[in-house]
Amino acid sequence: MSECYSILICITDGIEEIETVSTIDILNRSNINVTLASTTNNYKVSCAHGTNLICDILLKDLTNSNNYIAIIIPGGLKASQHFKSNNLLLKYISKFKISQKIVGAICATPAIMLVSNNIFPKAKMTGYLGLKNLIPSKQWSNNPVCWDNKFKLLTAQSVKYSLDFNLKLVSIILGENISKKIAAEL
Repeated sequence: MSECYSILICITDGIEEIETVSTIDILNRSNINVTLASTTNNYKVSCAHGTNLICDILLKDLTNSNNYIAIIIPGGLKASQHFKSNNLLLKYISKFKISQKIVGAICATPAIMLVSNNIFPKAKMTGYLGLKNLIPSKQWSNNPVCWDNKFKLLTAQSVKYSLDFNLKLVSIILGENISKKIAAEL
């Protein structure tokens, strides 16, 4: 029997819905378990463009993160500002980084949350082009999706590259053949 992987996706009000829902969808299609965690005290999250999502768990109630192979933080300007100062989320991201597990961030989140908290000071990354000036030039990647294997950091520039980000995530975890199979089904 093949190993079943699980991924934690952390969201809050103002999250970019396409980045979030496409991650859930692609991972489900790949038979990767997804746990949607609210970084607030509410299970219901109101996305940036009016979509409401219901989370599986509140991050504060998560008792064991050891079963997760990755933590993903979608973007959205309002959400990224919340993530930047959410000490519990920052603690989990640090734990995943130290454990050499995958950390994924999209759009505004790399610049606003990761860089401002100096979480990956040497990792290559990309992010929302309008915030490029917040990411040190020595770390900046022009690629729309950037995988820094040394630091296990996966980043993407914007909602436009959500599918590419998620297919890259599947490729990292399950291999390129599975990723290509999922892409062909889209």
